[in-house]
Amino acid sequence: MRALSNIGTSFVTLLWMTSIVFTLACGTGNSQIRLLNASPGESSLTASVGGTSIATTVNYGTASSYISVPSGSATLAVEAAGTTSLLINASITLSSNTSYTVLAGNYSSAINATILSDDNTTPASGNVSIRLVNASPTLGTADVYVLAPGSSLSSATPVVTSLNFESASSYQSLSAGNYEVYFTQPGQKSAVIDSGPLTLTSQQIRTVVGLDGESGGYETAVLSDLN
Repeated sequence: MRALSNIGTSFVTLLWMTSIVFTLACGTGNSQIRLLNASPGESSLTASVGGTSIATTVNYGTASSYISVPSGSATLAVEAAGTTSLLINASITLSSNTSYTVLAGNYSSAINATILSDDNTTPASGNVSIRLVNASPTLGTADVYVLAPGSSLSSATPVVTSLNFESASSYQSLSAGNYEVYFTQPGQKSAVIDSGPLTLTSQQIRTVVGLDGESGGYETAVLSDLN
């Protein structure tokens, strides 16, 4: 009977240890998150997730660096820098081992947060990845071209068509080199937003954002996602 008792005790201990290992392996883990200020009229923003500061003094048309926060459900708070004016107060859910960009966009009177999932998997040697984001409330829906600098749009094919406001394209895999990004009205061949020449080197990842200009017109932001 003692031998059976020892076996039973050992079995319970094994189950307990297995439970601990499983719990550790399936823990909530962390997420990486950053803030993109894409709200015309908001010259600088701060943000926190679950009470943890993720960004301070993020100027319009720029993004903060990634900050590690616990995954799971949390409250996103975005304020005008230097004030206690709460502009965005939203519940968000973050997955473990995932990177995110919080796009604080639209005019100040209608500012909101769009949560973009980022794929920062290193591209193959000799390649780059580029993602396109339409954050221009004035332009609205857009076609987007990625071409050699100075190329004519007349016979070119957009890499993304009808990209909605506050939406992101999938990641485009390209050979490393020189490119220019053009945003046009759907079906049109006249560039409304032009990134200017961009040099992308092997294994870089970039997010190119079409924006309203802070003082009128349009501009782009190029976010350095990786390398």
